Amino acid sequence: MAKSKSGGTRTYIRGRVGSDVYSIGRDAKGKKQQVVRSLAESVANPQTQAQMRGRMIMSTIAQALAVLRPIVDHSFDGVSGARANLSEFVSQNYARIKADIAQHAASGNLYGLNKYGEKGAKRGAYVISNGNAAIPSTMTINKTTGEITIIVDAQNVTVAGLKAALGLTAEEYFTLVGLTADGAANYERFRINPALSDDAQLASVPLSNIFATEGNAMATVSLTTNVVKIALAAIAGCCSFIISKKVNGGFIHSKAVLGNATDLDFTANVALPTYPVGAQNYLNGGDIFGMSESIEGVEDGGSGGGDTPVVGAILTIVKNGNGTATVMNGQTEVNTGDNVAGGAVISLDIVPEEGKQAQAVVGSTIVSLVEADGHYTGTFNMPNASATLTIETAYNPSSAGGGDLDKD
Repeated sequence: MAKSKSGGTRTYIRGRVGSDVYSIGRDAKGKKQQVVRSLAESVANPQTQAQMRGRMIMSTIAQALAVLRPIVDHSFDGVSGARANLSEFVSQNYARIKADIAQHAASGNLYGLNKYGEKGAKRGAYVISNGNAAIPSTMTINKTTGEITIIVDAQNVTVAGLKAALGLTAEEYFTLVGLTADGAANYERFRINPALSDDAQLASVPLSNIFATEGNAMATVSLTTNVVKIALAAIAGCCSFIISKKVNGGFIHSKAVLGNATDLDFTANVALPTYPVGAQNYLNGGDIFGMSESIEGVEDGGSGGGDTPVVGAILTIVKNGNGTATVMNGQTEVNTGDNVAGGAVISLDIVPEEGKQAQAVVGSTIVSLVEADGHYTGTFNMPNASATLTIETAYNPSSAGGGDLDKD
């Protein structure tokens, strides 16, 4: 709530009432304001396969992100702040799921896929961390069982020997993490117990005391001669671990990908995230702004606060003319109407047919384009709502009533 000009409190609401969708935005001065959008009650909305799968992918990522957030809000090196890390998770995994669907249209997939609006995380080969921290050769994971194995020097089965095997100091740690079959994220962080002396024999230390731990699960630790094993059975089949090393006062991480399960088949024409009615697909009063119901708590601010959704915008691209147009969201091509992060920078590279020019319009706003060597290029920020980008690659100002392509 916020103070109103009259001295009272103003209540901001989110959600849907009838055909009106309420959200919280910011005005030009950065102050909170109530935003209301009206939905069309019955919108004929034929969808391409690519658009429908785009919604399915975003629904899938949204549910995974909701449970993996405690891990992925800080696990991508070179990315600062929780919001940027969450967006990196979305960006990397959207591309991976899209490629997997293209390769496995209806079976053999590396990801379980949510129907549009379906709740609960599905297992999948998500990138959950990406960095340059090295994984020691003495440390391996069996993704079938959810078990980490650490080989300690047989001549030095001590706390010091364990530190050497892991290449970690008492400040550094590793995290065992995975998705359970019922869609929860289980994780446990392990740090060699700083209270133990380096010369302490592992065999003489209670197993529960070798590591200082924190997390939402209880992993089991075992020791056989010089082999330490850590298991978290609930995540068997969809697990990984992340090494976190301290460098210059901060932490870097290893790259980690959850288990590559291959039994996550889906039936393409059944699981498509649309509202089928007869021969066409209709929204039937559904949310035309896409994933507005997506993720509770994934918002701007980086520390758990804020009001601008990180994900959820759908970019619908309409192309006219005979030229070519490339639309990029970072390193990902989004020509087919993919969901993109709210506020993302979209780049255009348009090549019209010879003798023609190019024009791009987002909603009713003309995108400023620069022409060089037959290429028309420009960028714009993706609105935090449903948007339509229209590209006319056979545009001719004289026949279209005039106009300057470089003018907003």
